[in-house]
Amino acid sequence: MAQLRTGLEILSRSLSTSSGRPAWFFSKDREKSAAHSSLLSKDQSVFEIVTDTVVPSKWEEYSKNKQAAIQCLATLPNIKSEHLASWSIVTGDTKFKAFHLFKYENGWQDIDDTRQTTKSSKEYQEVYRAGLPTLVQQHLELTKAFSFWPSPERRSGSNVYDIRSYQLKPGSMYDWSNYWARGIQFRTAVRPDVPYGGFFTQLGELHTIYHIWCYKSMADRKLCREATWSYPEWNDVVANTVPLIKTMTTRILEPLPFSPTQ
Repeated sequence: MAQLRTGLEILSRSLSTSSGRPAWFFSKDREKSAAHSSLLSKDQSVFEIVTDTVVPSKWEEYSKNKQAAIQCLATLPNIKSEHLASWSIVTGDTKFKAFHLFKYENGWQDIDDTRQTTKSSKEYQEVYRAGLPTLVQQHLELTKAFSFWPSPERRSGSNVYDIRSYQLKPGSMYDWSNYWARGIQFRTAVRPDVPYGGFFTQLGELHTIYHIWCYKSMADRKLCREATWSYPEWNDVVANTVPLIKTMTTRILEPLPFSPTQ
């Protein structure tokens, strides 16, 4: 704990700002001359978040079929999607719901190529349609990754993931990003492997943010979050971002057996 506090004190000094005005990570002037996607995102990659609500009695069948569909995709030519993660609900949402994260490294062209390939592949369509009776509904969103968040990397072991979604007030994305560009450093100071990925929607429910955190357990989550509050400027980040939020949700997830990240 002493080592942790020392690290936080050093970080606090390095990120200190004047009391009159915060030092913005992103120039406020550029907000007026370019799209948020080009100013706030890490690169041209696009991330797809797929949310499946499953018929409870068909959960096992769904899981097997989803794994088969993802494996089928990997065998097809011209598929440009990378399967990063698959999770199921532990608490905070409806049970029998799964979340899947895919990456398209070259962005929209990769999405176009993959979509055309899946539409024309008889093999994939058969596997996909076989799984439809197991679904209540399927929701898809396309997002970009924030430049100040780390890129999602594979995790091993037994972890739980905290997916926190925020619906922001229109027009507040830039301020949110500037505060969180500082806030993510405080969380990383607690332990570098806690942040998993941060995204904002491009197609779907607009003005939506996803922050995904990785913890070793629920008890570890509690300790890490409490340690962040020991950093004085963390309170400023929270105080200045809460007014920007319309709604927020926290869901605890665990990796499915076939998830690349565990």
